[in-house]
Amino acid sequence: MSGIQRVLLIKPDQNAQTNYHAPPLGLMAVAASLRRAGDVDVHIIHQPVAGLKSEELGRRIRELEPDWVGISALTFESKGLHRAAAVAKEVRQDLTVVAGGPHASIYTDEVLADANIDYVVMGEGDRSAVELSAALRTGGTVEGIDGLAWRDQGELRIRPQTRFIEDLDNLPFLAWDLIDIPAYTRFARMSRIGTRNYMGLFTTRACPYKCIYCHRMFGKKMRKRSPENVMAEIKALHDDHGVSEFEIVDDCFNLDLPRAKAIFDLIIASGLELRFMFPNGVRGDHLDEEFMIKGREAGVTAMSFGIETASPRLQKRLHKSLDLAKVSQSIALARKHGIITLGFFMLGFPTETAEELALTIDFAARSKLHAVNFFAVTPFAGTELAAWAAREGKSAPCDFDHPYMDGVFTNLTDLPDRRLKRIRQRGTLRFYASPSRIWSILRDYPDKAELPRLLGVLIKRLALKT
Repeated sequence: MSGIQRVLLIKPDQNAQTNYHAPPLGLMAVAASLRRAGDVDVHIIHQPVAGLKSEELGRRIRELEPDWVGISALTFESKGLHRAAAVAKEVRQDLTVVAGGPHASIYTDEVLADANIDYVVMGEGDRSAVELSAALRTGGTVEGIDGLAWRDQGELRIRPQTRFIEDLDNLPFLAWDLIDIPAYTRFARMSRIGTRNYMGLFTTRACPYKCIYCHRMFGKKMRKRSPENVMAEIKALHDDHGVSEFEIVDDCFNLDLPRAKAIFDLIIASGLELRFMFPNGVRGDHLDEEFMIKGREAGVTAMSFGIETASPRLQKRLHKSLDLAKVSQSIALARKHGIITLGFFMLGFPTETAEELALTIDFAARSKLHAVNFFAVTPFAGTELAAWAAREGKSAPCDFDHPYMDGVFTNLTDLPDRRLKRIRQRGTLRFYASPSRIWSILRDYPDKAELPRLLGVLIKRLALKT
C-alpha cells in the first residue's frame, strides 16, 4: 500500500431503537492520532445519527474505498457492530475490519469468532490503532502491537494492553470536524440537560478505585491532563465549533480536588458563558463547598452521584466504600448552589437482601437528589462481579437489547424475580411521588423549554414495569 491511506471509522446502530446518541469521543481520538501520524485520510460515520441503514452504509463504504474499516461499539451496540462488519466484507471480502471500544475489549473471543472481523484493538486505542494502521500499510508484522487481538490460522492471539499513554497533554485534540456537531442536539444525551451544541470531555483517564463491577479498561493508574490543556480544548471547541455546553465524562474528575478547582478557575477567568454537566458520576464523598461554589460560577448545572447501594456491607464488598454521610452532605451542597443532582443506584447484587434493598431506596427517597436511576445489577464478563455471581450460582444471562442498558433486568439475589421487580418499581414510585421533589425539578431545571420532555421521562419512569 502506498500513497494516502484511507480509513473509515464507524459507530454502528444500537441493538434496540433509542433516541440516545452522543458524539463518538473514542473514534474522534483515534482519528486525530491517525492524522497526526501522517498520510492518512480519515472519515467517521455515526450510523444512526446519519440515518444510514445497512444498504446505505454499504454504499458509503464503496464510495469512500477505505483501506481498512474500524468499528467501535458499546455492548448495547454489539449487534450493530457485527452487522456493520458484515456489510464491510460484502463490499470487499479482502477489506480489513478492526473492532474496538468497550464491547470488543471485553468480549474479545466472541467478537473474533465473527469471521468478518480481523482484529480487535483493546482498551486505549490511540497508539495501538496507529501502530496497526502502519503495519497494514507496509505489510509488516502485528506481533509487537500492545493491546491487539487477532486470529492466526484459526488460533486466537491476544496481546493484553500493558502500556498506557502517560502524557495526555501530548495527545492531539479530537477530530471534531469529522462529525456533525449540531446534529447531536436532536438526540437525548447522558445529562438530559441542555439544548445547545455540546461535546464530551475526558480530562483524565482511568480510576484508582477497585469497584468490582468495572472493567478498568484504561488501567489502574489515573492519568491527568493539565488544567491549561483542558482549558485550551474548551476554548477551541467554543471558538472554532460553536460549542457552549460540555459533558465531563471522566471516571472520577474530582479525585484531585485542587486540580479540579484550578480548571474551574481558568473557566471563570476566561469569561466564557458555558455550561458543564457531570453525567458519569463524581466521587460523592470527596467534595467540598468550595468545589460547588467554583463549579457553579464556572457553569456547572448538573452533577451525577454514583452511589450504587446504601448497604454498608455491600459498599465494602463492592470495594467502593463510600462514606454515605458525606455523600448526603455533597448532594445537599450541590442543591444549595443551584446544581441539578442525579443519583445512580444498583439493585440486585449477589447475596443482597430485601432489607438492604430497602436501605438503598430509603437513602434515595430521603436525599436531596432531584432524580434517580435504579439500575439492575449487570455482571459484565471479565469483572469481579461476574466471578462473584458465578460462585453464587447466579450468572444470569444479560439481555443487551435495550438502549443504554436502561431496560436490562438481571437478578443475582435469592429473591424471586417478581419481588425484585416490584421493589425496584415501588422504589421509583416512592422517590418521584413527592410534590416537593417534583416542584424542585420544575423550579431548578435550567432549560424551562425542555420541561415537557423531562416530564415525559418522569412519567415513563413512573410507569416502569421492571
